[in-house]
Amino acid sequence: MPFYKTIRLSFLLCLFFNWAFSQNYPVKHYSAANELPNNAVRSLLVDSNNILWIGTENGVVKKENDEFNYLFEEDGLALNSCWAIAEDKNKNLWFGSYGKGVSIYDGYNFKVISEEQGLVHNEITTLSPYENKMYVGTSDGISVIDINTFEVQTLDHPSSNELFRISDFFKFRNEIYVFTYRSGIYKILNKENNSRLVKVNDHKFVYSVFVHNDSIYSSNKGFFTKSPLVDYLGKNPTSAKKSGTSIIWDHVKTNDDRIFAAAWGIYDPNGGIYELQDRQMNSRASEFDISSKEVTSLAYDPNFERLYVGTKDAGLFEVALDPQIKFKEFEGKSLLSFAETENTLAFVFNDGIVIKNDGTEQNISLAKLKTWQRNYVLNTRLPLPKHKDNFYELDHSTKAGDIKIYDIKVSGELYWVNTNIGIYVINEAAELHRYLPLHSEEINFTPKGDLIETHPYGGVRVYKDLDAFTYTYFSPQVPTTPTMVVNSLRKAEKTYFVSVFSGLFLWDNDRFISYLHDGIWKEQQLRHITSLGENIAVSSEFGDVFIIKDDRAQFQILKKIPRAEIEGNTISFLKDYREILIIGTEKGLTLYANDRTIFLDQEQGLKQPLLSAEVDKDRLYIGSNSGYYNIDLQDVIHSEALIDHINLKEIFINNSKFSLGSVRNKDEINLDHDQNTILLKFNTNAHPFPHKLRYRYRLNSGDDWSLPSVKPEIFLPFLPADDYEVEVKVLDKSTGLSYSQQLLTLSILPPFWKTWWFLLLIMTLGILMVYGIYRFQILQSRKFEEQKRLIQKRFEETKMEALLAQMNPHFIFNAMNSIQYYIMESDIDNATVFLGDFARLIRLNLDHCTKPRILLIEEIEYLQSYIRVENTRFNNALKVEMDIDPAIDVYEIQIPTMLLQTFVENVFVHAFPPGVKDPTLKITFKRLQENVLQCKIEDNGVGFTPGTSNKLHTSRGVSLVKERLILLGYNIDEAISITSTKNKGTTVELRLQV
Repeated sequence: MPFYKTIRLSFLLCLFFNWAFSQNYPVKHYSAANELPNNAVRSLLVDSNNILWIGTENGVVKKENDEFNYLFEEDGLALNSCWAIAEDKNKNLWFGSYGKGVSIYDGYNFKVISEEQGLVHNEITTLSPYENKMYVGTSDGISVIDINTFEVQTLDHPSSNELFRISDFFKFRNEIYVFTYRSGIYKILNKENNSRLVKVNDHKFVYSVFVHNDSIYSSNKGFFTKSPLVDYLGKNPTSAKKSGTSIIWDHVKTNDDRIFAAAWGIYDPNGGIYELQDRQMNSRASEFDISSKEVTSLAYDPNFERLYVGTKDAGLFEVALDPQIKFKEFEGKSLLSFAETENTLAFVFNDGIVIKNDGTEQNISLAKLKTWQRNYVLNTRLPLPKHKDNFYELDHSTKAGDIKIYDIKVSGELYWVNTNIGIYVINEAAELHRYLPLHSEEINFTPKGDLIETHPYGGVRVYKDLDAFTYTYFSPQVPTTPTMVVNSLRKAEKTYFVSVFSGLFLWDNDRFISYLHDGIWKEQQLRHITSLGENIAVSSEFGDVFIIKDDRAQFQILKKIPRAEIEGNTISFLKDYREILIIGTEKGLTLYANDRTIFLDQEQGLKQPLLSAEVDKDRLYIGSNSGYYNIDLQDVIHSEALIDHINLKEIFINNSKFSLGSVRNKDEINLDHDQNTILLKFNTNAHPFPHKLRYRYRLNSGDDWSLPSVKPEIFLPFLPADDYEVEVKVLDKSTGLSYSQQLLTLSILPPFWKTWWFLLLIMTLGILMVYGIYRFQILQSRKFEEQKRLIQKRFEETKMEALLAQMNPHFIFNAMNSIQYYIMESDIDNATVFLGDFARLIRLNLDHCTKPRILLIEEIEYLQSYIRVENTRFNNALKVEMDIDPAIDVYEIQIPTMLLQTFVENVFVHAFPPGVKDPTLKITFKRLQENVLQCKIEDNGVGFTPGTSNKLHTSRGVSLVKERLILLGYNIDEAISITSTKNKGTTVELRLQV
């Protein structure tokens, strides 16, 4: 669109709308039927946190982000009737009751000050904070209360038969002025912690005052005055001009210096909400939709520019003075569509068309449309189209009141209006240029400007010559012909049509292309289409939106916006604003740009139905019943973040309220293991559209976010013992922005049986138990082994005893023969000696056989005794040598009993047969190591050749010795070594542990 054309359209729109209609403001109404406990609202206050406090005749209401909380006498309030509200520097709230004094609220607890605590009177009329004092006006006097110590000082006032009723306070030049109803104006002088009243003048019957710049508005019975402040406070003020007709009870001033007044005439029905302008009371009841005549209190929120209006009979009204969405009202008309040419602007209403041109307007009524249609039918020479020729049904007898205007389009600087009784072509002067007896719910044009007339089920006609009524007909039997067309778009050299059953169609190069039939795009059920920069956006019948790139090179679905991301189920229209997609639905308006979604609805003042839409420069105009909406798109898109912090309000644990005051740091809370069902309630800073907020949370930074919730609370049932850093994310749908913040650190302590020390104790006890069992088993095993060893030892000892007790019968026989020989030879001396040696040997054998081990000296003595007996039999032919290592203490070292006798016996039995010269037996004892004793038995007898059979190897005695050593735990290969050489002798070496 050329720049000058855009400027002209904007000018025409603004001029027409401002001329034709007055603005209406979005208003919310709260009453006893919904949020309020009573319809009589006596006082209002917006505190420093943007929280609205509402004083009614039946309790106090706290309104925070559209969440209502109530305070009554049972909560600590002195009296449910609240006539005044104020906030001090300590952010405590003061509620003045009309009968029981003042209630001071710190957010948790109440403190009541009444006549019992020194208050001058219990009927509070007004409250005014100043520095560290709260000035309390009552029905009969003034009290001043220190906001830190709550010390009460009552000011003396002139005695009179009439009550000293306080109407208002205000500050001027650091002094507090007091307005009374009957007693005049006073000021309070403060000297040396003493305060007193000084009369200023005799102004009487003052209901309220309001200071604006250097002037003061004063409300009296049935009128108000505006006077210079200095003159009004003089001793002899001049009489001011009286204005208005009602009594003003309250005033507020807005950011743009508008002054609103709450009026109630008591007995006169002339009250209401007014704006004071040039000494005039201008009613705003119509614009604000406030019909009450008993307006008693006002409050103003400068951050969100909200005016709160309290009434005595109809509750509370909330007025958005600077709404994001502005509404211009006109009664009885619905704005159905917009269109514009280079010089004019056309508006389609339900009762006709208005064409605007530089301040002048031309109206085309339905009756005029009917007249044009009737004249054509009467005068035309061309045959009228008939349904049998596949034209859409057209009833020429349709009355003017039944005419329906479907749409208006522009082509060739002419307005083309299609209705249910024909198509009208109208010029900029609102004159009929052409009438076509065609009934079509959707028309458009080829890039050349030829009219395309669609028929829901009867084909399409493209008109080459409207004068001759010649056209090209496209049969519905051909798959590429559009049918059931519901919308269209002419974009550059292309004209698109969307069908509710057959998908997307394109007029290109004098032919239709069906995207469905040609396999380009399989989507069938479509509803709306709009350009989106160089692309197009198309919505489906079921609410999905597709952003499409369609050029001669390719067809590409750039993005699909599922219906779940769009507020609403039924799309009313699609519009493009600087490549930002605007989607209108039955729930409101969604702006979709770069994955940022902004939603506007009734909360911002956008009410249904949304009948039509037009983007003009930076503004969106939406037609509706009884008016239109005007939205500044730049203001919406570039809106700043409204959420900057989140507050933890309440905690409920196992359905019981948890006192945050009992926690030193409320951001860090430790709970027992059975305190694990938790409800967290939180709120954000004040927000103008709190119903646009959605809340998500996660328990730790690495977790996924929860699903969005409309409630500012988190319910956590049966939390397992762990540490949690609860984080909250707030999505603001009014701006499309989000804000996240850690809400608190929460620790669910494990039960003692899951604590590390208990687990360590259990593990320790388990280890000790296992170790104990192990030790017990070891001890048992050792005991068993010991018993086994003892048994085995006893067995061995018994066996050795048996072995030792088995004196070689041959030896005994030989010994007995020797004794017999000596006796027979009458060699009594040798017989006696031999018999003594033999008896000694037998005795030693009997003594040692019961011992497992004997001293080395005992073994030597036994061997010497044995050798003497044996050598005696051989006539002492053997030379016996015994060598003992001097390092050996024979009286300390013990060795197995009678271990060497067998090898010595073998020497006597096998080593020296007859013929051996100088037979010698050598026995040596030597310490090899500290605990190893070497016992060596050597002879120079016949010996034997290794590998041959020898009696020494097969000796039963030697086998028994080896068996004894094995039983004693010796390694035989290391303990016994027998070496022999033929005819040179044999050496037996034993290595014993000592």
